[in-house]
Amino acid sequence: MRKMIIYSIILLTAGLFSTRVEAQNNVYVGEIRVTRHRFEQRGDSVFIEMTIDMNGLPVGNNEAFTLTPVIEKGTEVEELPSVIVNGKRRSKAYQRSLYFNRGAKPFPTYAVVAANKRTREKVNYKISVPYQAWMQDAALNLHESFYDGIDQRLISVNLLAKALKPDAALKGKVQIVAPTPLAPEPVTRTTPVVKENTASPARAVEGSAYLDYPRNRTNIIPDYKDNREELAKIKAMIDEITSNPDHEITGIYLTGYASPEGTYARNEQLSRERTLELRDYLLDRYPMPRNLYHADWVAEDWTGLKKLITQFGMPDKDRVLYIINNVDIFEGREKKLMDLDQGVPYRYMLKEFFPRLRRVDYKITYRVIK
Repeated sequence: MRKMIIYSIILLTAGLFSTRVEAQNNVYVGEIRVTRHRFEQRGDSVFIEMTIDMNGLPVGNNEAFTLTPVIEKGTEVEELPSVIVNGKRRSKAYQRSLYFNRGAKPFPTYAVVAANKRTREKVNYKISVPYQAWMQDAALNLHESFYDGIDQRLISVNLLAKALKPDAALKGKVQIVAPTPLAPEPVTRTTPVVKENTASPARAVEGSAYLDYPRNRTNIIPDYKDNREELAKIKAMIDEITSNPDHEITGIYLTGYASPEGTYARNEQLSRERTLELRDYLLDRYPMPRNLYHADWVAEDWTGLKKLITQFGMPDKDRVLYIINNVDIFEGREKKLMDLDQGVPYRYMLKEFFPRLRRVDYKITYRVIK
């Protein structure tokens, strides 16, 4: 007989209320605190910001929770990327499925959290989507699904906001923007490279920003270490394009990477938040439509690490590459590397290679309009 658990969802913000959810024979212990900071239209976009705090939420080894914010009005629905909380064994299965599907996710996800019996993770959810006419007066709900190791089912729908806050300055006159295509695969560069195809008006420039942060911080501090120089490289690219009246920017693609040390969940959080911080930094400085920006991230850049090892060599190179190629991330790969030869190869990578993996690759596409 399955154990009975108590579970509560607490929604904290003006206009929201607290609820307790019981799903038939199962009740889930712990609580999820959701603080809504923003659900509003501004120009041609809808901005959603909230903090999802999972305070001691218990998750069994084979269990998972999926939290999906949804904009809804009648039969019209816009599902936003989900937050997934996986139990220990379920997390490994999820990562294996990504590997065999070449990283393709079964549905759009904002964050994936790995829990060991209980999780105290906090997800700062911040996203924007193109505004559509039907979204006027639409509500924002949180759909919760639970996977018990056998099947997945919807256990609750919680109201986060009764209606979208409109952009009063526009008085309902909003240009509807069609969804933009997904970002292409990023190309890693250490210095800006201009790519031009003389047979087509399409153009692209790309590079990598190696920004530094104080420990466990994600906000950009321009005067910290070499950050001003790194930010200047991106600025110079954008300024060169925008200063030419014959050029029009068509997309800014950002992909953030973290190095492998530490937990996978933390590295994913760092790569995501630092990528979105760079996006917001650029948005604040360039008055361009938000939908031109495309953000993606990679929790641990093992592919980049292998390239550096192959290119530059290191102590115990062959054994290090063997471990990377044959031991799964979630089966102790990093621990085996740390134990190899009393940690000498790992400390070498930590000093020589890991800093080069912490970056945001950027690609700016534009077209000739005359």
